[in-house]
Amino acid sequence: MSTKKIQVLQITDTHLFASSHSALMGVDTAATFEAVLKMVKSDFYQAQCVLVTGDLTQDDSADSYHYLKDALSDLPMPNYWLCGNHDREDLMNAISPAAMKKKVELGNWQILLLNSQVPNQVYGHLEESELAFLSKELAQNPDKPTLIALHHHPAPINSQWMDNIMLKNPDEFAAVLNNHKNIKGIIHGHIHQAIDYTFCGIPVMATPSTCVQFAPESNHFQADTQQPGFRVIDLMPDGTIETQVIRICDQPMEIDLRSKGY
Repeated sequence: MSTKKIQVLQITDTHLFASSHSALMGVDTAATFEAVLKMVKSDFYQAQCVLVTGDLTQDDSADSYHYLKDALSDLPMPNYWLCGNHDREDLMNAISPAAMKKKVELGNWQILLLNSQVPNQVYGHLEESELAFLSKELAQNPDKPTLIALHHHPAPINSQWMDNIMLKNPDEFAAVLNNHKNIKGIIHGHIHQAIDYTFCGIPVMATPSTCVQFAPESNHFQADTQQPGFRVIDLMPDGTIETQVIRICDQPMEIDLRSKGY
């Protein structure tokens, strides 16, 4: 067994555009993304990998993925991508096939990346093939502590508009999880806010967007003034997880709070 912790960084919901420094609700998504990367390079350069958990692009453009790939290539660790509802899996596979791994092994840990995207829909769903992959990997490696990553949240978060676009088959997901004891945590994006909760008795960690944040526990779409950020996940040798959310600034963000959607 490894005696060293494994540090994983999660960034999510970058919502990048083909044209640099385009704005989403008044927020320059490239500038905030670059601010996150600056903190990663300065303070977390010894991390083993970066997980980019969906909604990489806002405009479905190849150029936005090329920009993301080039920006992440400046980091000293590998990066791995999964699809969000805004993404184009075909472009992701074509532009950065090395980032599209579904399984990452680090020390005595394994990280399984699931695609919860439903093409042309905002809500999520785990196809039978994804659930079969998850079940197989968990069964074949029963002694490996496992972190699962996906884009959509698997359980309600007391936010009506967001819960309408969550994972639509959480019971099928739960049926797989309940058959295995080596799952130590689940991470996701999609909700643009930091929340910690449990699903099937497993710790679940939602991570802030690198750009716009959403107000928690809101029945209707509402942006928030919290700063962009990312999550640091320390996978410990004994199978436990220690984690913290890092934000690029502690001042309220300037954002168009009148926006009714994105």
